Amino acid sequence: MYLGDPNDQPNPFALHVDGNRKSRNSFKTATKFFILVAFLFVATVSIGSYSRQWIVGHLMSDFEQMHVPEKQQRLAQIAELGLPAIEPLVGRLIDKENEVARTAYELLRESQNTWTSLDWNEARKHHHAMVTAMANIASAVPDDRTGWTTSLVQQTIMESVQKQDQESNELYKLATSTLSRMSLTESAGPSILNSEPLDNQAPVRLAVRSKPLPVTEADALDAWTDWPLPQSDTPTDQENFRESSYRESTYSPMPETPPTESVEQSPSVYRSSAIRLTPVAPDEAVVLSDIRVSQAKPNRQEVVPTSYLTDSPLETYDTPSVIHWLGSEESALRERAKTELAKRGFSQQQIALGIQISSPDPASRLALVDAIARSRIENPRAWLVMLLDDANRAVRLRTISVIATMNDAEMSNRLRERLDQERDPVVNARIRLVLNLR
Repeated sequence: MYLGDPNDQPNPFALHVDGNRKSRNSFKTATKFFILVAFLFVATVSIGSYSRQWIVGHLMSDFEQMHVPEKQQRLAQIAELGLPAIEPLVGRLIDKENEVARTAYELLRESQNTWTSLDWNEARKHHHAMVTAMANIASAVPDDRTGWTTSLVQQTIMESVQKQDQESNELYKLATSTLSRMSLTESAGPSILNSEPLDNQAPVRLAVRSKPLPVTEADALDAWTDWPLPQSDTPTDQENFRESSYRESTYSPMPETPPTESVEQSPSVYRSSAIRLTPVAPDEAVVLSDIRVSQAKPNRQEVVPTSYLTDSPLETYDTPSVIHWLGSEESALRERAKTELAKRGFSQQQIALGIQISSPDPASRLALVDAIARSRIENPRAWLVMLLDDANRAVRLRTISVIATMNDAEMSNRLRERLDQERDPVVNARIRLVLNLR
C-alpha cells in the first residue's frame, strides 16, 4: 500500500477506542458549552439592561423642545421602562412647567405603589435609585413642590424602617438625610425670619424645625398659679408677695388703706378659674350660694314620618343614575332599579351590563370594557360614555383606548368634552394622543 493511501487515514466518524481520550474530549466539550451558555446569558442580561437605558436616553434627548402635552406623553412612555426611568422622572419634578412636574410625581407615586408587589431585594433597588436622585435635586426643589418630594421619600422610609438587613439600614439613613435636606429649614429658599427684606412676589419658606424642640426646666414662679405661697425668710417678704399677687389679680386698683396693727394675719386670696380673685378678711364668713336644680322640659313633640323625603320615585332620575342604583347595598333599592329599567325598555342583557358597570370592583368594570371591545353590541356608545366618567384611572384609560379604535365622530366629541373636565395628567395626555392634539 503506497504512501498517502486513504485507507491509512483515521475515520473521523468512527468512535475512539481509547477511553481516556474520550473522557478528556467530553470534559472540554462540556466546559466550552458551559462558557458559551454563560456568555450568552450575560450578553442577554446586559443587552436588556443597557437597551432600556439607551431607550430612556433616546426619549429624553429632545425633551426640552417639546410642548407640555408631548412631555406628559413622553414621561408616561418612559415610566414603563422600569428602573432606568426613575432618575429622569425625579429630574422632571423640578421642571419649569408645573403640569409636567405633576405628571412626573403621579407616575412616581404609581410606580412606588407597584414596587410593593416586588421582592424586597428588587424593590430596594428601585427605592435606592429614587432616593439617590432625590438627594441630587433636594436643594433645587421649588417651594410649592416640597410636599410631593417629601411624600415620596416618607413612603420609602416607612417601607425600610422595619427591615433588619444592612442594605435596608443604609437606605433608611439615606432617605432620612435626604428628607432633612428637603425640609423647609435647611432648604435654599428665603426664610421669613431673616432680617433681609423679602420680595412680595417670590414665595417664602417657613423656618420650620425638622427635629424636636429641646425640653427645658420651667420656673415655678412663671406658672399660672403659685398656690400655696412659697416659703420666705421673713414675714415682711410674705406680706409683700401677697400684696403683689392681689394687685395683679384685680381689675382696677383699690384705694389704699392704712395698715392696722390689730389684724395679725394679712388677707387671704381665694383662687378660682371662673371669677377674678377677691380679697377676704380672715374673720369674714364666706356664704356659698346653693346650686339651683333645673329640670329639662319633656319633649312631647309627635313623631312625624319623613320617609316621603327619601322615598322619591325612580321615575324622576335619569337613566345613568338609575343604573348606578344597581350597585346599592340595599337589595330593595336594587330591585326597584331593575324594575324601573325594565319599564324603560331595557332587556335582561342590558340590565346585566348595568349591574357590571355599577359594580364597586374596578376589575369588574375593566372586564366590561374588554367585553364591549370584543363583542358586537348594537350601540356601545352609551356604555362607553359612562365608563369614560369612571372614578378609576385604569378604567378611563382602557375606555379611551377602545374609543380610539372606533373612528366615530360622536365619541370623538365626547372625548373633547372629557378633555375639558379631566384633571388627571396621564389620562389627559392619553386623550390628547387619541385626538392628535398638541
